[in-house]
Amino acid sequence: MGDAGALGVLAPFVGGTYYGTLVAGVAAAAESHGRRLIAIQTLDAAADLAVTGGDPAFDAPVSWDHISGFVAMADAVRPEYLARLALAGKPVVLVGHTVAGFDRPAVLSDNGAGIRAVVTHLIREHGCRRIAFTGHLAATDVRERYDAYLEVLDAHGLEPGVFLPAWNNVESGITWPAGDLLRHGRPDALVAGTDRNAIAALQVLAAAGLNCPDDILVSGFDDIDEASLLHPELASVGQPLDAMSRRAVDLLMRQLDGEDVPPVPYLLPTGFVPRSSCGCTSFAEKLPALVMTDGLRRLGTRLVGLLPAVEAAAAAKGVEAAERAAAVTADALVAAAAGDTSRIESAAGELQELLAGSPDPETLRVISRAVQEYAVGLPVADAAVATRVGCGVQAIMLSLGRSRSRAQLGDRLHLRSLISINYTLNRALLHRRDIEPQDPSWLGLTPAMAGSIALRGPYGELVRTPGWRRHPGPAIPPGPTTIAAFPPVELLDAAEPGQTVFVVKAKVGDSDRGWLALVDTVESRVEDGREMVNQCAALLTIALDLRDQEQQLMREAQSDRLTGLPNRSSFIASLEAAIARRRTDGRQAVVLFLDLDGFKRVNDSLGHHTGDRLLVSVADRLRHCLRGEDAAGRFGGDEFLVLLDDVAAGPVLDQLVGRISDAICAPYRLGDRVVRVGVSIGTAECGAGTTVELLLQEADSSMYRVKAARRGAAVHSLTVPAA
Repeated sequence: MGDAGALGVLAPFVGGTYYGTLVAGVAAAAESHGRRLIAIQTLDAAADLAVTGGDPAFDAPVSWDHISGFVAMADAVRPEYLARLALAGKPVVLVGHTVAGFDRPAVLSDNGAGIRAVVTHLIREHGCRRIAFTGHLAATDVRERYDAYLEVLDAHGLEPGVFLPAWNNVESGITWPAGDLLRHGRPDALVAGTDRNAIAALQVLAAAGLNCPDDILVSGFDDIDEASLLHPELASVGQPLDAMSRRAVDLLMRQLDGEDVPPVPYLLPTGFVPRSSCGCTSFAEKLPALVMTDGLRRLGTRLVGLLPAVEAAAAAKGVEAAERAAAVTADALVAAAAGDTSRIESAAGELQELLAGSPDPETLRVISRAVQEYAVGLPVADAAVATRVGCGVQAIMLSLGRSRSRAQLGDRLHLRSLISINYTLNRALLHRRDIEPQDPSWLGLTPAMAGSIALRGPYGELVRTPGWRRHPGPAIPPGPTTIAAFPPVELLDAAEPGQTVFVVKAKVGDSDRGWLALVDTVESRVEDGREMVNQCAALLTIALDLRDQEQQLMREAQSDRLTGLPNRSSFIASLEAAIARRRTDGRQAVVLFLDLDGFKRVNDSLGHHTGDRLLVSVADRLRHCLRGEDAAGRFGGDEFLVLLDDVAAGPVLDQLVGRISDAICAPYRLGDRVVRVGVSIGTAECGAGTTVELLLQEADSSMYRVKAARRGAAVHSLTVPAA
């Protein structure tokens, strides 16, 4: 793939039931156009699930070198980022939102039509006159829903009910108490801007002793999976998420092909789904009335109504499939009435295909009721014929039920697998010490096919570690990179058909470690923000932090806190290693024991702070005097130890001791003072039969002999102030 040949999608999360469904649609559409997709998560790993208006901290030009145009989801980035894309010549299509002052094509579900259907239904079918609204109006789509709510009330001559603000679009956004809703009298109904707001509102109402639908009706928006499984079942408005994604890619490709695409909203139809919470308590027992006498035509119409909103070409294929399923089912039931059951299996197979396209309880309910409705309309000569038709319907229903059960089992097994993978990944990255987090080969524990990590250096620079890929192929090389060039081309080329390249910031809280990129399929069967790639980025960040903390603790355990030199225990370990080398290899070594002369006077007269600064300066000079193979340590107080490797008594040792003595005895400038100290240095050679204790005793004795010989000499002085 050449540079700037991929499409990019910007989303707060790159998986989950909402954003994951959108990203999956973009990926499928991009592949149909022969383009690769790079999905960029704009929120940090392990970010809060409540997102509104984009993350202002996200400003990195991620993968701009590889991406020719972007699809930007709601809440992904700030307007300033979109403006930068425009200045860079990158076409953008918005999905699920519009941005004031940023005139670009925007693909939207018809929020207004959906809410108009809800409010009109509440007024006409259930006689509601006092209808309240709750939602997060900072989200442009919720604002559109609220405006449509007001519009319908005005058209019916009704005053708006109480407005209860939500702080975000999920459950945590509902913080108002039931008293706020009831302050001006109990409303007939409550319309929520999203299903998750509605779910939280139902909980608030229940806690206040209000029963839905007996005391108040409630409706949401989004028709999430849980909506049809709640008690009461939540009335909602379904959005054509897959169709929105595909339309966005179509508009983006038209721009990339040089076409002048009008920068206007492109609305896709939504569908109101009445359920128990809006007062339609018998919705499961009957279907909406259709004025047509032809049973086959009615069955076909019912099945076509199940099709998701898609582009025209796909819609035509869907209608053809639905009408074929209706014809095959009708033929099978007519044959069953005559005693021929051989066609039942084919009918069940056609209906299962429809169910697979929208595998939810609502689809299964409509198919079941539609087939029963057709069967009831068949001419029945006697009880035997009725029994045969009933058995045929039952066989179809059982087959559909088994199909649904298999799908549910597949979901359970998939989620069970994800839990197992997360457990294994947690143990590997957080507990095992044979796995290095910066080596992406641990991605082999996940379904990912390839991975690359760009770690942030101390000055903000990015450096790639060697990449990993599951199958043989060109190596994914390490090296410095820019965020615009990340991930490397070799990782992009590792993506096969049906796979997407994901990029997520490895940042949790204040810890920003860089970026993780991997190749995998889109995960849309978990909550938004709980997909595998997000978990991997979070665990990578935490694991790197833990390794740093462990190394810091190790350094602190082995180092003197004041000077940073190895402490007594660490130096003794080095000394034991030197003794072992002397025994096995005959390698010589010498230990120096240093005691500062005059340090106590400095410490007492100028204070402990100055004394500490002097010790730090002595340690620095000591480091500069030593060779790479030597080691120094602080023994305690004003005493230091030095291990000189591969040295014996003689001129070399005398030269090293003299260098150390001269360096330490040179004046020290400590603020406005100049300080001088002396040093007494004892030596001890490492013999083949010696021990640590004997070496230290000998070096200590040697030091005291030197000190005694020099006693009375002027080995320290103070000069105040400094020139």
